[in-house]
Amino acid sequence: MMKESRVQDITSRIQSEETLIIFGYAPICANCQIAERMLDVVAELRNFSYASIDLNYQKDFIETYEIRSTPALLLFKNGELTKEIYAFQSVPYLTEVMDEFLVDE
Repeated sequence: MMKESRVQDITSRIQSEETLIIFGYAPICANCQIAERMLDVVAELRNFSYASIDLNYQKDFIETYEIRSTPALLLFKNGELTKEIYAFQSVPYLTEVMDEFLVDE
C-alpha cells in the first residue's frame, strides 16, 4: 500500500507535476483492497508510483473531480484529469491503461 496523502498535498501535486496517478479508496471497501493489489502489481511491473487518498472525508475533492465511486483511479497530466477508472478489471487491463498514460514520460 502506498502512503496516504493529504488532500492539500494532492491538490498542489496535481498542479505542479507533469503526471500524477491518484488511487481513491474507502477503507471498508473490499473492491478497493483488490484494486489496490492489482495496482501495486502494475506499479511494480511498470516502475511508477501513485498517491492514495481515503475518499470518506474528502467531499470537496469528490465534488471537484466528480468522483462517482470507489475504487477510483484518477490520471492527471499537466494539472488536468485525463482519465478515470472505476472498474479495474484485471492486471493486464491496468497495464494497458498505464502504458498508454505513461507513454509520454
